[in-house]
Amino acid sequence: MALINTGLGRCRSAAQALLGNLAMVAVTAIVFALVGAALTGNLPGTPGGAGHVFSLAGKPWNWLGAGSFLLGGLGAAPAQSQLALLFEFLAVAMAALIPWGSGADRLRLTAGCAIAALLAAVVFPLVAHWVWAGGWLAQLGVNFSLGDGFLDGGGAATVHVLGGLSALAVVWIAGPRKGKFPKEGLSTALPGHNAVYVLFGCLLALVGWLGWNVAGAVLWLHAPLTALPVTAVNTVLSASGAIAATFALPAPALASPTPASAPMAGWRSGRIKRLRGHCHTG
Repeated sequence: MALINTGLGRCRSAAQALLGNLAMVAVTAIVFALVGAALTGNLPGTPGGAGHVFSLAGKPWNWLGAGSFLLGGLGAAPAQSQLALLFEFLAVAMAALIPWGSGADRLRLTAGCAIAALLAAVVFPLVAHWVWAGGWLAQLGVNFSLGDGFLDGGGAATVHVLGGLSALAVVWIAGPRKGKFPKEGLSTALPGHNAVYVLFGCLLALVGWLGWNVAGAVLWLHAPLTALPVTAVNTVLSASGAIAATFALPAPALASPTPASAPMAGWRSGRIKRLRGHCHTG
């Protein structure tokens, strides 16, 4: 993500972009450890996994976690709860990198850190609790007979939807990059300064996504060990099929200022599509 965000920006802000990615990860880790992990809560059936519940229309609605602040009791928690917490640390960091990338060349470092802190302290813990820690979305199956309820094995909702909506808010507030709309009704393409960074970042991301999807399948979908190779193979095939599809596009569609943009978008969307395949209510 750091290489992709940096490569797609302008060369004059490359150092700030890369520094910002490191800062976003650092801020989310500290804030989530202090506050966010407690509001996310623990897995159902473990200490701190009950959450704050209110009743509406005769149904329980679990809306907020009841874990310990400052990661209290982490050493004594079950192994699965500790691994789930590690997964959430990585998830909130990725969610914070998305709006930072959307504000490229115009979002100040202090503003990016403030956004990351807000996501890690309040926004992400709420969504993560609803989906992963027995919250009301996870209980849809029990409360309304909707199969297994809302399942999100790879962060389609907790990372990509949340990060995407945050990025949309950043773009709406910060506005377009300088020079994007020099004339009324016309837009100018602003190519990334280093396609090699972008493509190398995509290659590294696939390696990380293999572990991410396998871990998500074990933690949130309770997949058996025999299903893990299939999960990894499907991740590779999804990304490979998506990038191959981009080369079937007409030549004008590929003639962008940054030639790597279309293949990069296909590669990333293929991996994310694999995540969305885990997110269902039936």
